[in-house]
Parts: sequence; structure tokens; C-alpha cells
Amino acid sequence: MKQNEMQEKPVHLVLSGRIAFEQDITVAQGALVISTLHSGSGPEYPLPGPEPPALPPASSPVAEREPREMLALEEGRRQGLAESPRQALELSDAKTIPEKMTAFAAYLLHEEGREVFTQSDIRRLFQRARERIPSHFSREFDKAVRAGWIHEGEEKGQCYVSESAKSVIEEGFDGLRGKPGRKRDGSGPSAGKSGRKKARSVPVPEVFADLDNIPSEIDGVIPYHRVGLKRDKLLWALQLARNLGLPGLQSTEVAWLTDRLGDAIPTRDMNGHFKGLQRSGYANRPMVGNIMRITESGEEYLRAL
Repeated sequence: MKQNEMQEKPVHLVLSGRIAFEQDITVAQGALVISTLHSGSGPEYPLPGPEPPALPPASSPVAEREPREMLALEEGRRQGLAESPRQALELSDAKTIPEKMTAFAAYLLHEEGREVFTQSDIRRLFQRARERIPSHFSREFDKAVRAGWIHEGEEKGQCYVSESAKSVIEEGFDGLRGKPGRKRDGSGPSAGKSGRKKARSVPVPEVFADLDNIPSEIDGVIPYHRVGLKRDKLLWALQLARNLGLPGLQSTEVAWLTDRLGDAIPTRDMNGHFKGLQRSGYANRPMVGNIMRITESGEEYLRAL
């Protein structure tokens, strides 16, 4: 039989195992199947190619964090922001215990609107800042007093931060370290016979120019002279402005108004008092303009005093 005829002659192929196969195929096809089975070639694996380029080394988290923290620290110092007693220490760069006490005193003034405080108030801020309370607390406090950073008030136990140390959160202690203690600078509530220091008089603001009289009382609210905190006095002035139909008041306008009411709020302290009211939701500023205005929550708080 010729070779071509043999290759065309069908054969019956049966395969068994994991896969069963049974079919009539040609001799040539069968030879190909048998050749494949006896080849013993295993699965082909791709040849290893070139390795991918190495990734650049990851930058150290500490190396990234430090510049960011330094920028945030400098920005906060420029703006005088201290949202917590811990941040007051960081912004002021307070190192010694008397410096930390002074930074806390400035925090009480600017962030909580507390013009006077006691040693117990300072102890409380040590705890809030997760700082160890000094063993000889009164002795360290006296050092801050002798340095001229904290003054003792006329009433026993009451103290206030000195004029020279009011800006330590914004400017740090570099300008105060190494300077001899100074006498009372007359900046606090106990200065003078009246115990108060009035703001520098300013001309009558335009918003009040057409008024014949400045009301000293507000219906449903305690009189201005009975309000204790300067922060609340600022809120009282903003309530009066709303009753007079004014959209709000600027710092100089509040200083003039409160001076006429008998207890002026200095413009240098205005921002600190306002931020305390703003955090409590009692006052705000519009998107455009720099006026301060009372909120509905502020009105409710004022009526509850």
C-alpha cells in the first residue's frame, strides 16, 4: 500500500485517564498525538525578563513632618493662634516652669477672655497640657512674678499677666529672657485706684455720630456694669449694636462704645476676646468686612447671665 494511502486510512484512537478521548483519526494524526505524548515536555515558563526599575527610596516621615510642623508653628505664632494650652507652650517656646506659667496666663487672657486668674487656674492648664505639675508650684510662680511677667492683683489670690508678657504666644520669650524684673506696668485690672485701665480715647465713630444718646441698658439683659468678663462685655456691646440697627462693630468702635459705657475694652485685647466668643458660637464675622456681630446663640447666652 502506498504511503499516502496509509496516512489517509482511519484508525480508532482511545485515550483514558483524567481526560477520556475516543475518536477515529488518520494515521498521520495518530502519529502526531503519540509523538506529543512521548515528548515529555512540561509546561513552559516564561523566561525571566529584566527587573522593573527600583522605586525611589521613601522619604522619612520624620523628615517630612518636621518642616511642616515648623511652618505651622511659625504661621500660628504670626497669627497668635493657640487653640489649646499645649499649643500655647509650643508657640511661645516656653522652656522653664515660670515661662510655662506665663504662657498659660497669656492663654487665659487671649483665648478664654480671663483678665484675672488664680494659681489654681494655672494648675488646671498644666493638667490640660499634659504637663507635670511642679512640686514647688508657689515658688516657681513667684519667679514669674519677680520677672515682671505676672502681677498680683489687689484682691488676695488674683493675678494678671503683665503688659510686657501679653504677646508671648505671638512673639515668644526671646525678648523677655535675661531682662531684669520690672515694676508693675499698670497694664492689668488692678492698676490705679479704680482697678481698671481705660482704652485710649478715640474720636466718635461715624456709626454713632447721629445718636443723641447711648443706651446703657438692654431689655432682658443685665446692665453693662454688672457683666463680669470683658469677653461678655464685648458681647453686650454687640447686642446693643444690633438693637441700634447696626450690622456690627469694628474693634475701634467697640473700644469707644465700651469707654462710654464706663469700662473700656482696649483694642489690643479685642481679638482675643472675640476669638473666645467665636469658638463658643456667640459671635462671628461676615465673609466681607472686619466687623464683629452677635449670633442668636450669643443673644441667648447674654440673656442667661
